[in-house]
Amino acid sequence: MSLNRMEAVTRSLRAEGRRGLSPYVTAGDGGMGRTLQLLHALERAGAHCCELGVPFSDPIADGPVLQAAADRALAAGTDVDGIFSMVRRFREEGGNLPIAMMSYCNPLGRRGWPEACAEAADVGVDALILPDLPVEEGGPVRAAADAVNLCTIFFAAPTSSEERIRRAVEASRGFLYVVGRTGVTGVGTTFDDSAQSFLQRVSELAIDLPVAVGFGISSAADVSAAKTHADIVIVGTALVRHINKAGAEDSAAVAAAESFVRDLMTGLGSPNIS
Repeated sequence: MSLNRMEAVTRSLRAEGRRGLSPYVTAGDGGMGRTLQLLHALERAGAHCCELGVPFSDPIADGPVLQAAADRALAAGTDVDGIFSMVRRFREEGGNLPIAMMSYCNPLGRRGWPEACAEAADVGVDALILPDLPVEEGGPVRAAADAVNLCTIFFAAPTSSEERIRRAVEASRGFLYVVGRTGVTGVGTTFDDSAQSFLQRVSELAIDLPVAVGFGISSAADVSAAKTHADIVIVGTALVRHINKAGAEDSAAVAAAESFVRDLMTGLGSPNIS
């Protein structure tokens, strides 16, 4: 099976000993046109890949900032068809940023997994992240995704047993998503000795699979600490907060996002892209 965009980027980072940044945005928050502009801005700012959140009415893993973003997006009429159309347009406009679609199972699964995966791959999505899909129940989704060369990404958490982490590694393509702490998104994560020890253990268990860490990362200093034992650093709540605070004008929101991501990139020790 050939590498897709996500695997090509993440494996390159691992092979070259570099670190990457994966920002998260909620699709449809501020309108689908704004989301399209944001994807281009993330790529301009130097992000290595991104997570595109599908808004859902009961996002059990999300904190209040991302819950509010999902509510705004749903109120604006955002649905999976609209998100797929927007991703297709992003690719048609030359966007090459690898996209992991972050969705709870219901919005995609109701379409049928073979159909949902085929359409996602066709429009240019590279990976699926499903927070409410246990790795033990992921077989049908993995099969449907593999059939169209779409990555499936599973989770490891501080409460995960070594055996469960190994299962998540075996089931994942692209990267393993490591939750930096228990709880919901948005609460700060402290990368103390205990957290770093956990990340190091997961990285060793992952062997050749790149490791991404998220939950509570909000600054360049956090990025710098998180990258010690992770290939990719995920930033969601802090970016969504910056975008929302920028106001109703798309241009201001997009500029705020691009500036914030460029700042986060300095935590990787990488130069900003002009």
